[in-house]
Amino acid sequence: MKILDGPLAAWEAQEPPNAVTIGVFDGVHVGHRVILGRLGAGPYPTTVLTFDPHPAEVLSPGTDPRLITTIDERIVLLASVDVDTVGVLDLAEIRHLDPEEFVSQVLVAKLGVGRLIVGSDFQFGRDRAGDCDFLRAAGQRHGFEVEVVDLVESDGVISSSRIRRLIEEGDVAAAASLLGSRFLLTNVVTRGDGRGTGIGFPTANLLPPERKVVPGNGVYAAFARLGTELFPAAVNVGVRPTFGGTELLIEAFILDFDRDLYGKVLTVEFVQRLRPELKFESVETLIAAIHDDVARVREILKSVPVAT
Repeated sequence: MKILDGPLAAWEAQEPPNAVTIGVFDGVHVGHRVILGRLGAGPYPTTVLTFDPHPAEVLSPGTDPRLITTIDERIVLLASVDVDTVGVLDLAEIRHLDPEEFVSQVLVAKLGVGRLIVGSDFQFGRDRAGDCDFLRAAGQRHGFEVEVVDLVESDGVISSSRIRRLIEEGDVAAAASLLGSRFLLTNVVTRGDGRGTGIGFPTANLLPPERKVVPGNGVYAAFARLGTELFPAAVNVGVRPTFGGTELLIEAFILDFDRDLYGKVLTVEFVQRLRPELKFESVETLIAAIHDDVARVREILKSVPVAT
């Protein structure tokens, strides 16, 4: 897959005609995949134009929205559905363009659009003045087709913001059903305070990845991915109130596992929330609860496909 990034002026103009779609595509969720399916349905090479940083950071500085997927994770997901080219653009570079300038300078001159696929709520250009009707008229002027795809619903419209809320609430199972894949977090394993090892449950500790949404505090059934290997895990997201902790950590107790992971890159794939994080009256009560958690994790993951 080809990646176009950096300043737009430096992008190599793509040989037309191409099938193009535009959007943040955070999470590359089920609704996005309907658009991507239409993108690949014709004879043209496919291009996704996406944005990094998130447009909200550009349009409302200081908001710093939490992401379902980093740009690198997004690119991997787009490659998995056979997108040929991904253009990664900073909205700050083009936010001044009016809709016609965006069409002529970006879609036509740089991306060689022959067919454009967008969702029915798509707006673009300075002050979001462009919409699907504008695109249809622009397509007639510039010689490209426009296909508008209805928003996908499942008990409401499937959207990245809705999925983020579910993750923040801890409902990672519902989030996964809308994503079409498990929500994941990746980071380098760091050294903790050793309390897990001291009570018989050594954990791989991850700091929350920068800019990523984090599941609500609690205990989760999950898979831990180390390279190409996947292991069942009981994961605590929280601050360890029984020990007076304050720093948010993702702690993965990997079942039936005995390796040194410090400094390794680990991915946690969340399956289901078991319970909220609790403050226990004693370490003994905590240990008993963890034993129960691990037993439930084993039972839950028995029926969960390893790959999604």
